Amino acid sequence: MTPPLSNLFFLIVLLSGFAEACMPGYEAEREKLHEYLGIDWVPKGLHESGESAKPIRHSSDLNCNFDNPAECRWRNARGHVDSLDFHLFKKTEHIEFPILQVRPGPSKVREGEQLIFVGDRKKGEKSAIFYSSPILCQNNTGILTFTYWVYNAARVEVVIVELDHEGNVVILPEKPYVDCGTVHLNTECSVEIPPKDAPFRLGIRAYDIKNPEGAFVMIDNILYDASLCKVNIDLGYNFQTSPLITSSEGQPIQASSDLHCDSFAKECRWRDGGNGTSIWKRADSAPPPAIFFNATGTYVTPKGPFAFYYIEQNSKAPFRYLKSDPVQCQSNQEAVLSMRFWATKDVAISVCAVDMDMVDLECHNVPMSQSPSPVEFKFQQTNSFFFLVRVDSVNPDFDSMIAIDDINYRAVLCSEALSVHDFGSSYYTTPLLSLILNKPIYTSKDLACSFERRGIDCNWANLNDGEEVQWEVGSGPINLHKFLSLTDSSSLPDDEFGVVNFTRPGQIASLVTETIKCNLNQSTLSFRYWTTGETSLSVCLLDGRSPEVIDCQKVIVPQQGGALLTDIPTLSHPFRISFRAEADKPGMVLIDDIAYNGGVCPSVRQHGTKTRTLSSLSSAPDSNVCRLLSCDFSGNTPCLYRSERIPKSLSMFKVQNNRMETTLFEKGPVSILESPIFHLNAPARLHFDFIKQHGNVTLFVCQDSSERELDKCFPIDAEESSAKWKHDFMAKFTG
Repeated sequence: MTPPLSNLFFLIVLLSGFAEACMPGYEAEREKLHEYLGIDWVPKGLHESGESAKPIRHSSDLNCNFDNPAECRWRNARGHVDSLDFHLFKKTEHIEFPILQVRPGPSKVREGEQLIFVGDRKKGEKSAIFYSSPILCQNNTGILTFTYWVYNAARVEVVIVELDHEGNVVILPEKPYVDCGTVHLNTECSVEIPPKDAPFRLGIRAYDIKNPEGAFVMIDNILYDASLCKVNIDLGYNFQTSPLITSSEGQPIQASSDLHCDSFAKECRWRDGGNGTSIWKRADSAPPPAIFFNATGTYVTPKGPFAFYYIEQNSKAPFRYLKSDPVQCQSNQEAVLSMRFWATKDVAISVCAVDMDMVDLECHNVPMSQSPSPVEFKFQQTNSFFFLVRVDSVNPDFDSMIAIDDINYRAVLCSEALSVHDFGSSYYTTPLLSLILNKPIYTSKDLACSFERRGIDCNWANLNDGEEVQWEVGSGPINLHKFLSLTDSSSLPDDEFGVVNFTRPGQIASLVTETIKCNLNQSTLSFRYWTTGETSLSVCLLDGRSPEVIDCQKVIVPQQGGALLTDIPTLSHPFRISFRAEADKPGMVLIDDIAYNGGVCPSVRQHGTKTRTLSSLSSAPDSNVCRLLSCDFSGNTPCLYRSERIPKSLSMFKVQNNRMETTLFEKGPVSILESPIFHLNAPARLHFDFIKQHGNVTLFVCQDSSERELDKCFPIDAEESSAKWKHDFMAKFTG
């Protein structure tokens, strides 16, 4: 049965007295309010509010059912614009509201529902305003609806308000159209908010609370539906950005790791580029997860600083992009660019490789559904290009944002070494031609070695004492970038140098001198050296009469490639010097420009007569001479052969295509290929292949020198040119 109306009056009379006193000492009155309406006052229920000076992003931000009033973006007005405040109440009992007196809202309200209430019984006009956060602008006619109950001629209206410089509410003259259903039961108040291009706030005003017998207004379920414009994306109060200042200056990268970027600070090689009103910036930290979720749909935020791009509503393409420093050359191995990204709804992004004229070479659409997981994009081999992270389109009706983090580029550049043995495609090695022949060492100059002509003139050679790895001669142009990446040195060895290649741990190679009779005083051994991988070099002194090691010192320097000096003590007995290279893991040891500074004991008296002991001739030619004169010109190396220009002829032999070639013409009728001077202890044959491709050319083999009269020449072939290779030989070489 509905409680008597007089009891309801009694409750309203009490309500006006405790509204502003926070209800201490009014326990009996609260019990009556609970008994007849089934609602209870929530102390300080509206003290916390989500209302702020920051404009709302979406019209739904003003929706409020008072389940969590602290998140509602509404609050009671301050100042003298009204005389009462709304207060929060909660439905705690299943008691229906009296439908004839409390209307037009529903009489049945579920338990646990919260609403706001304002009332008074004093004579004289009383009012209360509950106002919203600011709305920057509204494109269309908006609709504000809410459930409300009034009693005893109290009324409700919606007003347009603003705040003055002191934060007080000022009601604007404009009056929205209000249909608050004063006749029909269970109806809402529906208000049309006209389009506005200037900032404004909404206010729900309860007024005509002036009946001395009591009057009140209750409000619940506020809903706002409108198309807003010029709305910023809420990223939190502490979200800050700064200019994207990096080290990117358009210089080519030297390693793929140069494009790794997870802080977007000075060391990053990416920069803002392109055309557009907004620019890429550096966000110092991510917004709180809950706020970030509202913008991107994920609670996972970037870790630390990240690249941030904000696009305002109604912006049109083209947009600015993130641009890498250029990549000069990418090898034919698979290259992968990966990153993490976040974006608001309806944003399309692509990752592209573009040439130096910004023409697309290869593009990949970013799968927006995979945010915030890392995504990878595979790119084909290409040269001279940039990477772009490009915004293709956005929804012009809303502001948009893009966040990029954890960029990583995995590739092998043409300038990067593929292994610890990679000095470039033009680099090659050939066997070291010098041998230990027990030759005498006359002066310190005899110990100099620059490895020219494959080391044939060096008195240093492989130990050949059971070592499976041998010192060789490195030749050909070295790729500086690969060399730098392996050795951290930009100082290259000369055209030819000593090198040993280790393929597995534990390997050893020794480069030793001929026996030195003695060292007159303390001397120095100078050289340059480099290592790759995990290898090391030691300088050792060996006994000249046995393989016993006298002393070894490991070479340790902070910077490779410079001239090093090692002291050689005074020694009165024969000894040898050894460069001992060792491998803990695969790698190389390089050495060049060996020089000995000091006095060695001469093997013969410096002013005596130098003689050579003749030995009986063998029936077989000297195997060393045959080995040294053999050459297949592989690797485009001329071995020990050279071409000398002679008077009245400009033609010379050149090594190319793994063979020696020459072209004869009017000013170059003769071309000569010459071996070094040698001696044979038995007759021998010189075998060779040849081809004459154009014209009538005669080939001679001469047992002479280009500096002589060429009086010992023998014609080999005087026929016309042929498309086939021929084989021939010349015997009768002796002496």
